[in-house]
Amino acid sequence: MRGDDVDELLKRLPYTWTTKEAERVGRQFRDSRPAVPKRLVRRLWQYWLRMRPDELLFGDTEDDLALVLHARALGLQVPGGDLGADDGPVARCARRARESAECGPLFPAPPVWGPKAALAPQVRAALPSSLLRAWVAGDEQGPVEVLVVGEGIPEIRQQVVQAALTTCLRVNGLSAPDSGDFVGDHIGVGLIRVTAGLSGKQPSLDLPSAFGARSVTVADGASSTARGALRDFVGLLRSLAHETSLVEVADIAYADLVTYAQGLRALADRAAGETDRAFLRAPRSPDDGLVSLQPYLRTAKGHGATVGLEFSPDLFTTDAYLGVEQAHQRVLSQRLTMDARLRLDQLEAEIRQLTADLAAFSRANAAERRALWPATVLLVERFDEPTGRTIRLTEPEERETEQYYEVNVPQLISMREKWARRMAELVEQLETAVHRPHAPARQVAAGRFLDAALRGVAPDESPATERAFRAWCKEAAPMLWFEWRCALRRYGIAESDVFTPHTVLISRYLPPTAEDAALLFSHPYTLVDTARSAVLADAERGVLVVRDATDHAEPAPSDAAGPTAQALWDGLARLAEEPGAEEEFSGRFLDALRAQPHGIARRMIEALQPTGPAATEADEIETALRTAERHTSLGEGMDRALMAMRSEAFLTALECLDGIRTEPQWQTRVWLLRAIVECRAARLEPREIPGLLGHQMPGLPDAALRALDEAGSTDEEFTRAWLEALPEAGLDKGIRRLFQGLPRARAGCKGDPSHKVSAEREYAVWLFRRAVENARLARQLDEAGEELAEEQEAVDTALAKLGRALEEILVGPYVGGSRGEAEELFEVLSGQEPPRYGRVAGR
Repeated sequence: MRGDDVDELLKRLPYTWTTKEAERVGRQFRDSRPAVPKRLVRRLWQYWLRMRPDELLFGDTEDDLALVLHARALGLQVPGGDLGADDGPVARCARRARESAECGPLFPAPPVWGPKAALAPQVRAALPSSLLRAWVAGDEQGPVEVLVVGEGIPEIRQQVVQAALTTCLRVNGLSAPDSGDFVGDHIGVGLIRVTAGLSGKQPSLDLPSAFGARSVTVADGASSTARGALRDFVGLLRSLAHETSLVEVADIAYADLVTYAQGLRALADRAAGETDRAFLRAPRSPDDGLVSLQPYLRTAKGHGATVGLEFSPDLFTTDAYLGVEQAHQRVLSQRLTMDARLRLDQLEAEIRQLTADLAAFSRANAAERRALWPATVLLVERFDEPTGRTIRLTEPEERETEQYYEVNVPQLISMREKWARRMAELVEQLETAVHRPHAPARQVAAGRFLDAALRGVAPDESPATERAFRAWCKEAAPMLWFEWRCALRRYGIAESDVFTPHTVLISRYLPPTAEDAALLFSHPYTLVDTARSAVLADAERGVLVVRDATDHAEPAPSDAAGPTAQALWDGLARLAEEPGAEEEFSGRFLDALRAQPHGIARRMIEALQPTGPAATEADEIETALRTAERHTSLGEGMDRALMAMRSEAFLTALECLDGIRTEPQWQTRVWLLRAIVECRAARLEPREIPGLLGHQMPGLPDAALRALDEAGSTDEEFTRAWLEALPEAGLDKGIRRLFQGLPRARAGCKGDPSHKVSAEREYAVWLFRRAVENARLARQLDEAGEELAEEQEAVDTALAKLGRALEEILVGPYVGGSRGEAEELFEVLSGQEPPRYGRVAGR
């Protein structure tokens, strides 16, 4: 029956169908499997429930079960099939849908990847690996394709997944609109493949199209930018490899990758032509051999070049899947674009501010500069050009104002302008990719989740995404597993030859556009390591069979088997004492670590762990810390007092000033800052304070007048000059003048000969104490952040959960540069912009 005739039937209500018309629709369902549209499934499902609930619809158990599974996967109401409930044909099919033999997982349970597996020499590329290994295929112009294998540890995995998605969207934002539809990248669980999508005359994989449409390619004019995007991704991987040793990066020639793929194609064709023989390609390459992702090629003629299925794209229109996609886009795609926009806005705001400051300074004459600008500028942060990030300094640095505006500011503007141009390009590329008709972001998400559902793994993104994914998986996965089993039976292919521990499902989803209907294809691909994998081409098997060590992985034996960790460690200790045994020791140590990873690691940590300080040393450290606190109380106390005043914590500000112990010349500045705090505590407006203080007009609080008297008694000349300049300079510059020239930690830590504390030891102890405090507060802030709701949280509730940690960061001791970020977070949560006076403009 023609499809047009069935379409006419589907426009009618099912209870108006005749028996012959229902049979026509049933034949259309059978012929369309597994890519049955939701409209057909819904009508046929309604007909079965209403018109023939007491009998099997097809009289064929496979098609009846398929209808139940498709209905559930497409979001229709399907009975649960619980025992004791209705025992009709529909309920019996629903119970069969729970049976693992037909509708259970296709893949073996993924192994738990522990330290023995991570250190095992038998495998380099493994999907569940805790180490990430990347193979970068490139030519003379740069990288063309990057394959990253392994799940990695969460902290590294998050960085790599976000960077891979950014790279994918950037490349697709550069692609020509008419170059193709399907995105060739895959960002899955345990495997990431990102390409530059280059067009032109470079060598290409000579494989038949598995998807019936062109892949996205980048125009020749944008090739350098696409390679640049891929080069940035490779740069991140190399940086992680250098910093953590939990990522490995290997370079391979793209031409070698093409040659190997063509060789596999020739091997499959030869097996299909010589059906009486089987061909084995054993692992014979050296350890630096390439690792690639290859399709499962058919070794039988007349069945297509690769193994694959077409599914209905209506799978991605159900409420359950839309919940998954929304959670995913909120965590990844939308957040990446928003972060890029915010970073661009921040750079542009900083450029405007620096340009305005430079213009004002350039217009001023010498007298105006002396009156309106302090002699020095206090630098609290620096702009890191390689990363485009602003980094807080451990302690402020002073720079002459003339030098700052003549040298520093133009350089800062130039560096920020370069990064602003880069970020503007990135934002444009991301937004272009998101709004392309073929929706690259949706394609990548669909491939990620369909692969995860078929393999029985869950993407590690966010709790909301995981919950939504598992709910959708419960509906859709049984149908996917069932249809793949049926297809492989028709092809005469064993499940174990395709669904292995090194198989991933590369899915191509093309969302509907104004001109074209949606499409969805799924094809299994396998990792092939030329140094570790064996490839069998046999016409009787129907497909290339790939095997490696992960196919035979077993739970590691208990540590009781073999030599004990202590015996291995003792042997290593004896060997370490022998001269010239460095090379042998390295091999023996690695063997011991593979045999007893937990025991050897524990003993290694114990050997490297420094002993605790003796009582006398602890006393010396405590003495050095007390000395450092005394010597740094001036700068630390004034910083904390200023931050507390800007946060309107006036009592805290006064307490910070009370705790300062310093020389008389600096005590003057403490009293003057106290006068300002007393004025703000009395609720005087910041714009009124310079005139009231400078002229000591009526209306000043008594506490502020007393503070001025104390300042005058310690340094009358400085106090008089500061008060005379204050009305014209303003509160902001007046406060900066108080901080000008203050001895900071490095200069303030002079040691204490009477207690045998050197300046270096005093400063080292102070830095260590500061690092410990920052780590404690960071952990406290993380723990408080985990209590926040994932999607949205009332501002007052969020402030209550984070407030304690923020308060300690803002006004606590030993914090330093991180106060700026905490103040910005407090501003967002409180909804009030704190006063800007006293902020240091230097960078």
